Amino acid sequence: MKKLIFTLIFIFFASLASAIPETEVSYFYSVSCSHCEEVVDSNILENISKIEGVSVEKYEVTSPINRERYLDYLEMFGIKGGGIPFLVIEKNGEFSYLMGDTPIIEDLENSVLNFRAHNGGNITPVRGELNLWVIIIAALIDSVNPCAFGVLLFLMAILLTMGSAKRALRSGIIYTGVIFLVYLAAGFGIMKFASSFLVLDNVKIFVGIIVLIGALIEFKDFFWEGKGFSLAIPKSAKPWLEKYARRGTFFSLIILGTLVALVELPCTGGIYLAILSLIANSGIKGTFYLILYNLIFVLPLILISYFVYRGTKVDVVNKWVQKNKRFMRLAAGIVMLGLGLSLLGII
Repeated sequence: MKKLIFTLIFIFFASLASAIPETEVSYFYSVSCSHCEEVVDSNILENISKIEGVSVEKYEVTSPINRERYLDYLEMFGIKGGGIPFLVIEKNGEFSYLMGDTPIIEDLENSVLNFRAHNGGNITPVRGELNLWVIIIAALIDSVNPCAFGVLLFLMAILLTMGSAKRALRSGIIYTGVIFLVYLAAGFGIMKFASSFLVLDNVKIFVGIIVLIGALIEFKDFFWEGKGFSLAIPKSAKPWLEKYARRGTFFSLIILGTLVALVELPCTGGIYLAILSLIANSGIKGTFYLILYNLIFVLPLILISYFVYRGTKVDVVNKWVQKNKRFMRLAAGIVMLGLGLSLLGII
């Protein structure tokens, strides 16, 4: 377990460091722009995206955070007035740009293949983009969470004393499905908020500081478990959770999953908040990342439900969780540290 966690953390930081692809094309447009339609009709962006090592991201400039990014690029390049369609090419930390439909359609492929930096590349890169490996590893670390495990094991133990293993499996899957849907809905809501307000530097700094505080709490629990404040499900919520877990009906499981998803956010929400803040302006790719993250997040819950159904004792799984809980906390703290620093623009 320890070796696996530290291997994942190593890959996570390596991925975070290389989150920007070899060549990244950022295309700024408006749905009401006729010249932008010409670029779309030419299929040049789709053709460029098929080139190995090239990533194409589209940004609609009426979105506040996308417009702020667009204006930052205009300022960096010293462009007065601006205009769309506008396209920025980044390679190895250096930048060039194309403006207008004809230059983009006719010159983009050559500009990508034979890249030349504008103004010697003295332009500050826009930070905060993530790649697939960062998402996968952050979700894996977040999914191995004592809070989520604890409630599920409690539920399985109760249901196994009340009926068949098949009923316990069904209940575990319903519970997990509700967790997935509630987290997904919360994720979309937070992303919408972030896309509007994270354009403000002080908001992004505030989120980064919150995530770093969460990391420090996780580190504290690794060294001094149980002392002081911890990221955990509030004790006051446990009687309510037990009440609905013992009922075991379809609707009680829906209520249970919803309650757990809401009250365990203080325990699991640090990594999730950071990821949502960093993918908020990633368009369709951000939506894909959000769904993938939540699928990975609930995967261990599905596996535990299945193993208990197949005869694995709940006590065995619970002992494993208790034995490795400190290292789960450590891994979460390290990942939150990396994401918090990324939000602050330090890495």
